[in-house]
Amino acid sequence: MTGSGSGTISETTLRLRTDRVSPVVVGCHEGFDMLAYPVANRVGESPCWHHGQERLYWIDVRGQQLLRLDPATGRVERWDLPDVVGSIALCQSGEVWLALRHGVHALDTDSGLLRLVASVEDDRPDNRLNDGKVSPSGRWFVFGSMDDRPRKEPTGALYCMSLQGELRTLWRGLVVANGIAFSADGSTLYFSDSARGLVFKADWNEQRGCMGEPSIWCVLDEAAGRPDGATVDTVGLVRRCFCRLPQCAGSLGGAAPQAARALPRADDAGLRRCALGRSVRHVAGTSRLGFGRCV
Repeated sequence: MTGSGSGTISETTLRLRTDRVSPVVVGCHEGFDMLAYPVANRVGESPCWHHGQERLYWIDVRGQQLLRLDPATGRVERWDLPDVVGSIALCQSGEVWLALRHGVHALDTDSGLLRLVASVEDDRPDNRLNDGKVSPSGRWFVFGSMDDRPRKEPTGALYCMSLQGELRTLWRGLVVANGIAFSADGSTLYFSDSARGLVFKADWNEQRGCMGEPSIWCVLDEAAGRPDGATVDTVGLVRRCFCRLPQCAGSLGGAAPQAARALPRADDAGLRRCALGRSVRHVAGTSRLGFGRCV
């Protein structure tokens, strides 16, 4: 294990552990069973489906793990990480990028080699990196940071990183950057400040990896629930953004973002969702108490 001199690990080899879990039917939604894979996550986040491998990747933030599930066999692989992790990106090179506390790292899942791509906010010890998403073309990794203290301040920011590791700041002044998602046509970027209940939208330039001036799309209070993880789907011309709510995952209609529609919940914690395979009728979600897959 080697360090970068700033407290961020520059290179190390991760240990891989493997086990098998059996799914449990925990509910039904619109005619589809909701299955839960009990993997004992402390804070499951950032589910990403790998089309080529037919595997689901996600993280346990506080458990400091990267996980990979084969839904056909129930095989679960776990890589123990050296620090808390906020989000992941599946790269076309085959590597997995991980937003650890103060840096984006690249993992070779075959060898277990973890290397530093770029340090981020290593001059802000109270911050850590949080939610992130790959842009529609796969050219950019957009991710945010947050104040990790109990009493938080707006020290977080939104960043964009190229495949070459070039980093630029998109927006500052966030308490907890979260809920990053792109519209179906790739022209709009959504993100939120979970601590203040704000959901933003901005024009997105995929060619340049930059956004326009963001505007507040909607405001959610404690009664409605704080915005957390997000994804955007298209039903006709209606775009929906899933947010964390006290009792469920909710959807916000693009035409009337004030109106949240309840969806079944996996438990009483926040959920993260992503599409599985080539059909948007298959959705994955993570929770604090385990991992669930809606099929």
